[in-house]
Amino acid sequence: MSTINSAKKVIYDLKKQGYEAYIVGGAVRDHILKQPTNDIDITTNAKPHQVSKIFKTKPTGLKYGTVTIFMGDETFEVTTYRIDGEYVDNRHPEEVTFCETVEEDVKRRDFTINGILMTEKGELIDYVNGRGDLQMKIIKTIGNPLERFTEDALRIMRAFYFQSKLGFQIDKDTRDAITEMKDNLKNIAMERIMNEMIKILQGGYVKRALKSIVTTGVHEVLPGLKQGIEYASQMEEIPFVDAFFTLCFTLNGSIPNQWPFSNKHRHRYEQARILADKNQSFNAYTLYMYGIDLCLLANRVNYMLKKTPNLKNKIEHDYKNLPIQSDLDLKLRATEMIAIANKKAGAWVKNLQTEMVIEVLNRRLKNEKSELERYVLEHI
Repeated sequence: MSTINSAKKVIYDLKKQGYEAYIVGGAVRDHILKQPTNDIDITTNAKPHQVSKIFKTKPTGLKYGTVTIFMGDETFEVTTYRIDGEYVDNRHPEEVTFCETVEEDVKRRDFTINGILMTEKGELIDYVNGRGDLQMKIIKTIGNPLERFTEDALRIMRAFYFQSKLGFQIDKDTRDAITEMKDNLKNIAMERIMNEMIKILQGGYVKRALKSIVTTGVHEVLPGLKQGIEYASQMEEIPFVDAFFTLCFTLNGSIPNQWPFSNKHRHRYEQARILADKNQSFNAYTLYMYGIDLCLLANRVNYMLKKTPNLKNKIEHDYKNLPIQSDLDLKLRATEMIAIANKKAGAWVKNLQTEMVIEVLNRRLKNEKSELERYVLEHI
């Protein structure tokens, strides 16, 4: 984890070589708010090749003037003062131009609370009234909000993330611009939107952020989430990430293809959605087929939708007391079934195995080898 003190050492070393440098962005904001921070960004008038002569570095964004420097186990992104050229995709500037002053660099950034600078001595420099907005607990863009969201539409989701993290209100002009510019999110890679959505859901003030997403209409351009966000924003307790997405897709009736979930997560949400849609209770076979994790998730969703009581304790108890939890638990192997029947392997083996599983789960057949052998002989 990178620290402010180590970042100050980086600044000191840059200044010793005749350059300017400051800590900027979220690290300064979190430091003022006495909150923990992970990533520390440094801005400087030194060009990337000049930074690389002073520190061990890796080029991580040379197009934008950024290198990552390494100090022991710590890393810092160092970016040259710049102004951005024309944005062609509502996300990235087509080109950047290095500029002379840090004030120019600050004024092309996103929100005032992220535009405060810190020197190597811990002094704060504020060209955008970021400290005032921190005190007022307001999220406001630097400069014209329409321009900021035209440049990078992902800043819309970032505004909600900061609201979820900090509990601040979004400034009226900024909020109005979000409403006007929300369709620009359609030009942003869904992976980036998904990552911001997950961070929003993990914040301490997520309910406030979800309400803002609804009032600005942004939920209308998030595929499959509209009904779920409307519903969750009115809940007393907001569900965790998996339960939130399952709730949304249960209300939506499907998982839109636009979301770039991993195959594992997509399968999980789809199975839980189907299970929630058709199950108000969970019998032994359902617990066996879907497993405890999916059954608990489906019940959680149905409980949130007020379709069923919270059956968590019952599901856990019933699953723990299943006679078998996998066909591998059957005391008779498929090869033994084939030998007993004296038949060639085929679909009949799996079919008969499924029948035995059902009988054992319903406690009509004991999971004992002799009993299972007798069942095979009676049903081949």
